[in-house]
Order: sequence, then C-alpha cells, then structure tokens
Amino acid sequence: MYMKKYFPAVFLVLGLLMVICFPAAASDQAAWNIKWNSNGSLDETVTIRDQNIVIPDNQWKTSRFDQGLILTRHINNWQEYSRRGDGLPFELSQKDFWLIKSSTLTMKEQVRPGSLYEQLADEGGTRLSIEVPGIIRATSAQEKIDSTAVWNLSTGGVITLEAVIFDGIVLGIALFALGAITIFIIFLHRLRRVNQLIAQEYSLEKAAEEFARGDMEEQEK
Repeated sequence: MYMKKYFPAVFLVLGLLMVICFPAAASDQAAWNIKWNSNGSLDETVTIRDQNIVIPDNQWKTSRFDQGLILTRHINNWQEYSRRGDGLPFELSQKDFWLIKSSTLTMKEQVRPGSLYEQLADEGGTRLSIEVPGIIRATSAQEKIDSTAVWNLSTGGVITLEAVIFDGIVLGIALFALGAITIFIIFLHRLRRVNQLIAQEYSLEKAAEEFARGDMEEQEK
C-alpha cells in the first residue's frame, strides 16, 4: 500500500538525481583532449562513444572499450601537428622570449573534408580540452580550469587560446645554473671563513702572545 503511494515520488527523485549527476555522460558523445607538454610536444587523446567514425590517419593508436573507441598519439610539436590533416585545424602564432613564449592558438575556418574533426563536429556533442604548460591569458572556451580550457564544439563559434608557455628545457637549464652558482657562492663564503679562522689562529700577533706567555712562565720558575 505504502509502496504504491510513494512510488511516483521516489521515481521522480531518482530521475532528477540522474539528470543532475550525469549530464556530461549523457551529452558528450566524444571527448578530444590535447596535453601541451613543456618541451613543446603534444599528447592527444580522442574518446568516441557509439558513433560510426572512419579513422583516415593510420598513425593513431587505437583501443576499444564497451561503449566505443579510444585514439591516442604523440606529436613532437605544433608545426608537425599542423602538417597532419587528421587533427584539429589550429594555427599557432608564437613570440619567443628568454624563459617564456607568448602563444596564440586559433582554429581555422577551412576544414579538411572527411577528417576526424569534421566527422565529430558534424555529429555534435564533442567536448574539446587543451591543457597548457603555463598560464592561460585569454580564451573563447566555455570553461577554464587552472591551465585547461574546455569547449563544446557543437555550439560553434571561434575557438581561440592565448597563453604564456614556460620553456621547460631553457627553464631547467636556468634553474640548474642558478643552483650551481648558489652552491659556488656558499662554498666561497665558507672557504673565506675558514681562511679567516686560520689567519687568526696562526697570525704574528698570536705567535707574539704565545712567545711572551712562555717568557713569563720561565721567569716565574
């Protein structure tokens, strides 16, 4: 009796919980992730769910799971990435400074027909995220989490990302040089202190005092 009375309310609550807790899982049919490493290389992962997608580039490493397909690949830099026709149609402009680079990513309007990006963009429900090894200055992303910008490709619009990128190799060399200089300065300071102690212990004044003390002891005898 009580079960029949409260069954509609329980069913409604469960439905609301499912909508609130799992909106992304229901809407995102594909997730495209790019991790921009400090050495300039890129780690790219595309997760595709329940879609009939043709993979035109055989350089992807593929693995399957229950609900779809995972594509991964490693690329040395953005210049190499732009030469491949199966990635995102990004254009990179960059200004190099000593330890940092000012970088701007802009998505081109022209898309290669039949590319993976065109197929996923046409299907809708694709989520794009780019993680940068630095600080995001400005972006058109719908969401920004620390150093990661997130877009929903189905909403359209211009995709841009401006970031300050830390040069990992140059920064590592600079930190190593700074550490070596610091250790050398500490060593010189301690060496100078030791020399001062030695000079004080074996100075002429110290020797004269010791000699005078010896004379006084002899006279007392």
